[in-house]
This record gives sequence, C-alpha cells and structure tokens, in this order.
Amino acid sequence: MEPGKQTTLENKFIGCLLGGAVGDALGFTSENMSRKRIQDKYTRLTDYKVRPSWGYYTDDTQLTIALAETLVANQGYDHSHFRRQLARWWLVFPRLSGRSTKNAAMKCLLGLRNTGRNVPGSSAAMRAAPLALFYYDDRPALLEKTVECSRVTHTHPAAIAGALVSVFSIAYCLAHTEFDRQAYLRELTDIAGEYDSELRQKLLSLEEMLAWPEEEVLKKLLSASKVIGSPITDIIPTAIYAFLKYPDDFEQTVLFCVNAGWDTDTMAAIVGNTSGAWNGLQGIPQRWVDRLERGYKGRDYIISLAQSLFERQSRIEPKNLLVDYIADWWRNTGFIFNMLTRKPMW
Repeated sequence: MEPGKQTTLENKFIGCLLGGAVGDALGFTSENMSRKRIQDKYTRLTDYKVRPSWGYYTDDTQLTIALAETLVANQGYDHSHFRRQLARWWLVFPRLSGRSTKNAAMKCLLGLRNTGRNVPGSSAAMRAAPLALFYYDDRPALLEKTVECSRVTHTHPAAIAGALVSVFSIAYCLAHTEFDRQAYLRELTDIAGEYDSELRQKLLSLEEMLAWPEEEVLKKLLSASKVIGSPITDIIPTAIYAFLKYPDDFEQTVLFCVNAGWDTDTMAAIVGNTSGAWNGLQGIPQRWVDRLERGYKGRDYIISLAQSLFERQSRIEPKNLLVDYIADWWRNTGFIFNMLTRKPMW
C-alpha cells in the first residue's frame, strides 16, 4: 500500500494539521524525559497518558493554530497579523514554551520591532506547517514567507534552516504520489544548506543510519539534547529520520519520536505534520483522533482550519473578541491544571 496514492489532497491537508496535534499530544507525556526514564516507566509509550487518557496539545499546536488563522484571515502570510497573534498567545496562557518565543511574543505585545533571538530554537519549525499547506506549490513564496515568519522569534541560521526543512518536507508529501527517498533527502539537504551546514551534514547522514540499531541512532541524533531542551539540529534530523524509517506508517513514525527522549512533543509534532501530509487523515490511528482534545480550538477547529487552507476560503465563524479571549484563557488554564494534577511526572 502506498498511502501517498490513496488519499485526496484535502485529506492530506487535514492529516498534516491533525497529525501534528496528535504527535504533540502524544509527546507531551514524555517531554523532557530521557529515553532511559521513558523505558523504565512505560517500557514503550503507545498512547496518551494524561488521565483520563485524553490527548492535550501544547504550545507547538497553539502556535500552529495561530499561524493557520493568520493565513486563513489574510489569504496568505501577513507579518503584522502574525505578530498580533503572537502577542495574543502570550496573553492567554502559553501552554509551555521556550523562553525565546515567550520573549518575542511579549516584545510583539509592546510593539517592538526586533523580536527574534539568535538562538537555534525549534519554535519556527514546530509552527510552520500551515505555510507549507498554503504555499506548497509555490517554492519561492514558501521559502520567503517561512524565513520571514521564522525571524519573528528566531534569527539563528539553524532555526531558519529547521523551519525550511519542515515546510519543504510537507510540501514534498503534498506534491508527490510516489516517495523517492533520495530525491526527498536531496531537496531537504539543499534547502538546509542554504542556511546551516551542520543541519545539512546531519541530514546527509540519515540514509546510512537507517541500517543502524535504534539505540545507536538516537545516541547520535540527540547528542546535544538534555532535560532543558534540544537544539533544532537534533530535533529536525530525528523527525526526518523517523519519517524515512516508516514513511507509510504514521503510528510507528510518531512513536519513534515520542519514545526518543527529551523534546519529544516537538519532534513528534513536526514528524506528525509530515507523515500526516503523506498518509492523509486515514493514516492516523482513529483512537488517537477520537481522544484528541475537543472543545474550543480543539480537534474539530483544527480540521476546519485545514479545510479552510485547502479551499482558500474561511470555514471559521467570526469571533467576538472578548468571548474568544475568555474561552481561550479558560481552555489554557485548564491545560495547566491537567498538566499539574493529571500528567504522570515521575
């Protein structure tokens, strides 16, 4: 079976956004845990673990939603609108997040012009999927808008390169029905090499590593990762490796990242976007779709955003700004409560 042939383009759009949210929610359980700690506690994670086994997404999906809303509202990327979205995100309780992204959001709120930091963070890559959906068939625009959007939070060449690898990986999956591993890797290494040689070299080594034992692969790929976080030059190669290893199997692809250790939610979100774009909605296990968080800006809203990006017109009802703020704040406060009281910590 070749899932890239068996699904419609619309289902690939939905699979991309929903796949990222599912991966994010699955990785939330093991985020910041070492691989050994994950193995000692769970042997192997295969499902949501926040009681009562519901999938709660984190800041990765929050920011993806914010960017998708910008693209839908403006029928393309609008820099000023996304800055306002980022400021609003800061006001309604970010669901976890790196310091650089929160600082950039606060600077956007204050109206400051230079907001991005020169650090190799993952925020630009983890939120970038909507850009790939909107510009997948326009390579120059996809490159330009991804770089512009990345610099709102991160100006480091590796952070920008990571975002570009993420969006061009998705774009490849949307534009092709046959998966050519060499062509896919060549495209990603070429685009990464325009900004960061270290990331390019790591991507070039992935094909050889497909024959290595899993423990050896992860030791190599996550060599710079630790409990306080992972650089984008660890996150992106691990996500791309997982897709190369199991291109037609969404479940195995995402679970590889969920069980890898350290920044598991971001790796699983990024590869969930790519695998979802290749395998489509039907490639995502139904049990994970059914128990992904619902309610305000939950599962059904994410699906509507994907359909809006596909149709190039909004399926989203206009919101009352006050109701929108209160509802989002309430949902995110609930997330923090669930994280502190229901998420397995040890």
